[in-house]
Amino acid sequence: MKIGILGCGVISNTYIQEIKRLYQPLLEIAAVAGRNTESTRAAAEKYEIPAAYTVDELLADPEIELVVNLTPPCAHVELNRRILEADKHLFCEKPFALSVEDAKELAALAEKKGLLIGAAPDTFLTAPMQSCRKLLEEGWIGKPLYATANMMSCGVETWHPSPQAFYQQGGGPLFDMAPYYLSVLIHLFGPVQEVFSYGAKGYEERRIYSQPLAGTSVKVEIPTHYTSVLKMKNGVLVNMNMSFDIWHSTLPKLELYGTEGTMTMPDPNMSDGRPCVFRKEQVLAGCYGLTADAKSYELPLRNQSVSAYTRGCGVAEMALAIRDGRKNRANEQMAIHIVEVINRIMESAGMGRCCRIESECAQPGLWEQVW
Repeated sequence: MKIGILGCGVISNTYIQEIKRLYQPLLEIAAVAGRNTESTRAAAEKYEIPAAYTVDELLADPEIELVVNLTPPCAHVELNRRILEADKHLFCEKPFALSVEDAKELAALAEKKGLLIGAAPDTFLTAPMQSCRKLLEEGWIGKPLYATANMMSCGVETWHPSPQAFYQQGGGPLFDMAPYYLSVLIHLFGPVQEVFSYGAKGYEERRIYSQPLAGTSVKVEIPTHYTSVLKMKNGVLVNMNMSFDIWHSTLPKLELYGTEGTMTMPDPNMSDGRPCVFRKEQVLAGCYGLTADAKSYELPLRNQSVSAYTRGCGVAEMALAIRDGRKNRANEQMAIHIVEVINRIMESAGMGRCCRIESECAQPGLWEQVW
């Protein structure tokens, strides 16, 4: 399938490299496009991509079936609409949209035109996360009861060349990082039923340390820390912390607690690592005069992990879905649900009350063809 990459910013390098390394010949990058002609031409030359297009030229190319939208979040809805109106399948970086209304409108347009929508994050499709789901279904920790999810960072101003947008409306830890954790939680447990949250702003102004803006500062317009409780539809309770205000943390990225033990999962933002399991028998041994064992044991993956990053995995799975005439796993249902959960977390923090999630989202099935 010939695809086009729209947007040649920081994340495009990872997508292009990984698609060329892992997903050829299933995917062929036929063109890159963007509003900045210079960076578009530079990307095409660097990665030996045949065409460097304007946005209009990309959408007019009849050979390109699917467009990957990697533009800034503020431009997602407008460009997503244009991609679908050009009769091309769409895969969009997170967040798919900033509002539930916009997300639903795009989904309706795709359905009307018979097109598929895919949306990042797609890391739940990778070998570590698929392996965790398999272990959960096999009962390694019994019936899941609770989980904790923690993205505790000091923000993006230490590494991103243009961190300003992360501290304006449409930015922050929820829109930027929560989708990775939410997509994995939905993959493991199904949809979210309701949320309760508190939000806070650690700093009114933040100093930038990354080049080329090092030494300048950015005003913070939004909360940069959210502490939330999510009740999943299957009854599992999740404590979730999303923060740009933490210099260092030892909290687990994602940990599951069941009737028979605990599973510590790899970073949902990445595509490597292995699950670690602690079984209740390790504690109960001490009750019978045996030696208690406090160690969690690393378990093997059901498929080989090929990279710390596998950006483009969802695009590849989507191309297979188009070929096979089925629904892709990182689809518009999940995208709408995640957008709603994020908005309800912000609403709950602002109003001090529990918010119910109205959208439905099917739990994705296990994927045998994992990269």
